[in-house]
Amino acid sequence: MRNTLLCALALIVAFVTVGRGSDWKKDPDVTIDPANVVASNLALLAPQPTATEAADTVLGPGADVVGIDDAALAATPPASSSGAIFVDDDHLDCPNATFTTIQAAVNASGPNDTIKVCPGTYREQVRIVGHIHDGLRLESLQPWKAVIQWPTVESFPLALVDFNGADHVRLRDFTITGPFTFPGCSPDRHEGILVENAFDERILHNHITLIRNSLPALFGCQEGDAVAIGRRSLGTAPGSAEVAQNQIDEYQKNGIQAVNSGTFLHADHNVVTGSSNQAIRAIIASNGVVVFRQAAAVVDHNAISGNQFVGTPPGPVGPLSTGVILDEAPAGSSSVDHNQVFQNDFGIETDTQVGLDISHNDVFNNVADAITLCGDVAEGCGPPRTSKFETTALSATEGAASFSWARSRICSRRTTSTAMELISPTRPMGCASTRNRRRTRSTRIT
Repeated sequence: MRNTLLCALALIVAFVTVGRGSDWKKDPDVTIDPANVVASNLALLAPQPTATEAADTVLGPGADVVGIDDAALAATPPASSSGAIFVDDDHLDCPNATFTTIQAAVNASGPNDTIKVCPGTYREQVRIVGHIHDGLRLESLQPWKAVIQWPTVESFPLALVDFNGADHVRLRDFTITGPFTFPGCSPDRHEGILVENAFDERILHNHITLIRNSLPALFGCQEGDAVAIGRRSLGTAPGSAEVAQNQIDEYQKNGIQAVNSGTFLHADHNVVTGSSNQAIRAIIASNGVVVFRQAAAVVDHNAISGNQFVGTPPGPVGPLSTGVILDEAPAGSSSVDHNQVFQNDFGIETDTQVGLDISHNDVFNNVADAITLCGDVAEGCGPPRTSKFETTALSATEGAASFSWARSRICSRRTTSTAMELISPTRPMGCASTRNRRRTRSTRIT
């Protein structure tokens, strides 16, 4: 049974397990600034719902399209081919193309130019560096037919496509694929797409897949992110981008990742699916969308699934993977809404967070907790506070998750006892009642 959870919470919550709750552990790859991991006994008042929120009667995403939205995509057509720079690897599809490599065309481009890449496989890293390329539109001539493939010999930075110092760039309709081959856990994290010191990028309708090592013995290395907004290894740098209408799958660690102060991610209408490779699930806890280190994000209308960790004894065993993790964003900056989050280990997790809005999501058929709220310093969490949880349909595998708030005022009336886990040594104040609602949804998952 799925029920509405309508809570406006001041979330500094008690950890008292009821039922057979799962043993949630914080992903060690998603660390919080130690200065923010502090115990708190503040009894903050819950935020008051607005008139619009109080009148809202739609459960979950409602009739909104979740995942790739064909109508919205058609409303933003590709750039005109008039005056474009053409690329063809073998001159069979576009015999008059000027270049045979994407990088050569990028190097020759200037502000607001358009590059059209004809069908073929381009085994190269692509670097879009410097403001000379501001406003560049780099597009596959036919959706997903131009393939950017990880080359056998790679160079720093270890991203397949790197945006650095070029703003307002659009990357559209490519297949961007690994695997990469590296003999160890790389100090420079391998990323499918990396946005660093670059802002207002648009990553639109690509298929980003197989961003993982080709060597199974190294599947446990904490790298292999499909899309990374902000650099997090060998230095740090912010970035901002809309990541929209993409199919993202078969990654090693994170599907979409945003890190660092000054970074902003808008992730919308993507289909983000974890690896189906059992060898990856046995050794690394992959996640769908991860936002931390003071990055901000709006995560909406995505279908996020298949992030599961099995583990191999005597090491840790699952569940550990999560559909959406949003930690330590600036107060009031971020939201997670109108998503479908399903068939992960955990649905949504947040901690060390003030003023987060989680609303209109459909969180169902996850192995363990639908939503995890952590404020326990022993787990590396600072308190989540004054956050809103509204009109979200919650369900979980029966007996695999738990309410963990036996001492707390947590809207438990008519909600499933396997929906949420709240982890903290202190107590919340203030919560609205729950209401059941009927929901409908429209989804395209490809």
